[in-house]
Amino acid sequence: MLGVDKLTETSAVASDDSLRVERNALTLREKATEILRQAIVDRRFAPGTHLKERELCELLGVSRTSVREALRHLESERLIKNVPHKGPVVASPNLDEAREIYQVRASLEGLAGELFAQNASDSHMRDLEQTAKRMSSAAAENDPAKTLAIINKFYEVLFDGARNQVCAQFIETLNARISMFRHMTLSTRSRDETMMREIFEIVEAAKLRDSQRLKNACIAHVEGAYEALLTQLDASAKSNVTD
Repeated sequence: MLGVDKLTETSAVASDDSLRVERNALTLREKATEILRQAIVDRRFAPGTHLKERELCELLGVSRTSVREALRHLESERLIKNVPHKGPVVASPNLDEAREIYQVRASLEGLAGELFAQNASDSHMRDLEQTAKRMSSAAAENDPAKTLAIINKFYEVLFDGARNQVCAQFIETLNARISMFRHMTLSTRSRDETMMREIFEIVEAAKLRDSQRLKNACIAHVEGAYEALLTQLDASAKSNVTD
């Protein structure tokens, strides 16, 4: 009887439609989130832009439910904020937020570099070097979107080779805002040459498996990116005052 009772109980649970996964709906929400996130990173939606649900539904061709879920997710990533009596607005980057993010980023990427030197496979080493070369070509073509995508791949290899999932998960929570800041710094040609020197120093330290040198190189790259970002944020603030 015990076996019958368990079978009946399991069947009752299995027949509950509320547990069924809505695969298509989930895919639409994910796609809507991804497209809106990229539009914010690319500044197609500039900071301060009011994101109206009805307009986004028409633009994306999805339901209001999918748009609301996407906006909620982007709010959790702090790419947008809800303003009283107005609704969702694209967040404006500020100096305090940038400083805090880059402090954490320097610590995490420094650790990832140190661990990469110790744990990465030969395949990881090759991938890191090849990705750096592709990044250099994209930077020379003055293609910020392509360069940004390759930079993201570079860090995927770095964190994968470090073999520390917690470290990777922490940096992932900051990736959207880091990408937004990276897009700002990549918009200036003066950053490209310095950035690539920093990147190839990371590669050289990795090939030598010099953990301390690689840690320092990763931190130096973040510090260089932060200095470039400060210049951009300062210029943006002055422009807003002038306007």
